[in-house]
Amino acid sequence: MNKLKLSKPLVRISKWNAVPWPKVRKTVFKLQRIIYNASLNGNIAKVRRFQHLLIKSYDARLLAVRRVTQDNTGK
Repeated sequence: MNKLKLSKPLVRISKWNAVPWPKVRKTVFKLQRIIYNASLNGNIAKVRRFQHLLIKSYDARLLAVRRVTQDNTGK
C-alpha cells in the first residue's frame, strides 16, 4: 500500500497567502491519482477508502475553498 503523507491541519492561518499551496495541491493530486488507479484496477474497497480520506482531508477542503473564492472570481 502506498504511504501517503497528509499534512496536519493548520491551527490558525494568520494570512491566506501563508498556506503552502503547492504542497496542498500535490497532496490532493496524489489522493486523486490513487483513487483513479484503484478504480482502473477494479479495487472498489480501496476507492471508497481513499475517497473518504479525500473528503475528510484538510488539504482538500483548503483547496476547495480557494477554488471557490479565488480561482472562480468573475465567472
